[in-house]
Amino acid sequence: MNLNFGMFSRYTFFSILISGIISYSCGSGTGDQEPGYQLLILDTLSIGFQGEIHAGDFRDGRGVIYNYRSGEYLTFDSAGSVLARNRIPAQGENGLFYVNALEFTDEGEILAQSINGEIGLLDQQLQLKEKIIMPFPNGSIELKRNVSTLQKWRDQLLLFYPGRDSKSPYQMGYYRDNHLLEKLDLSTGKSSPFLKLSPESQYQKNLHFEPPTALISVSGDQLYFAFNKEPLVHLYDLSGQGALQASVALEAKKFVQVEGQEIPLGNDGSVLAEGEITGLFALDNGFAVTYFEGLENLPNQPNTSPPGQQLKIHDEKNGWTGSVELPIELLFVLNFEGPDLPFYGIINPVFTNNSTNTVKILKFQIQPIPKS
Repeated sequence: MNLNFGMFSRYTFFSILISGIISYSCGSGTGDQEPGYQLLILDTLSIGFQGEIHAGDFRDGRGVIYNYRSGEYLTFDSAGSVLARNRIPAQGENGLFYVNALEFTDEGEILAQSINGEIGLLDQQLQLKEKIIMPFPNGSIELKRNVSTLQKWRDQLLLFYPGRDSKSPYQMGYYRDNHLLEKLDLSTGKSSPFLKLSPESQYQKNLHFEPPTALISVSGDQLYFAFNKEPLVHLYDLSGQGALQASVALEAKKFVQVEGQEIPLGNDGSVLAEGEITGLFALDNGFAVTYFEGLENLPNQPNTSPPGQQLKIHDEKNGWTGSVELPIELLFVLNFEGPDLPFYGIINPVFTNNSTNTVKILKFQIQPIPKS
């Protein structure tokens, strides 16, 4: 997602980087909650890489980024050193067209999903090792960058890939009447529909909504699923044939939405920027999300720029933590593996005023705010 936030003062941005610590008050729609966290900026990585980043991931000390226009993939370590780089063409038998989902495997290889229904496996030197093509066309040609639509579970791939039987996901009731994911068997190459929509989702209604995309994340046998335009996260048990366990409301202070409509008229101008879940991260004992609150079109509103993203953690025993505001310069978060571990985020180049030959990546960590 690439919203126009307007230019942010370079002085303010680099003052933040030098200080290394940003402390925010943490709250939610139900009032202040414990624990509260403050955000630490541990490091700024500068990596030689040309052009925009369309997808990325970070796991076990390695990150990967990708640019569609050049076809370049690059891996780096936690210090910002380049480990490997390679270009893969967009077309042809050994090509991948517009990849917008990347995921590291347990073996350190990389899965890449293209909007053309190609699933590529890249080795640690970023060479295309294998390619599988889905048996039917993608019904949702979404050019969003860095989507969370691909997860490996055992010997299967779980994909958000609507359009089976030539049905259009843009039709009213599609997600109510069809399965949410495809389950691709890596040993046979066959795909089957998987998971049904929670009864609590707004997409159960006989109304038209703005077209969503999905986010999925897996930890063990637990799968988490969310639509980006709905403040709700669904939990499924993969060991129980994908049985729905619960649906958890985001409890954000605000999550601006274009309401469902009987006639698909779309945004009537009352919404300047929709609320959006931008990241979903499975954890050992819960999950985390990053999200925009969005922005309403209110009269006499002094500031028409949406705020930055926020981070919230849901613990399976204690529920939600308060929210942590992330820097407005952040384009997207590459990973989040727990409150005790560092995580990484790509800086939107509009804020750095650098040439397009360098990517800036912030290394973060959160820590509890001491009680007074």
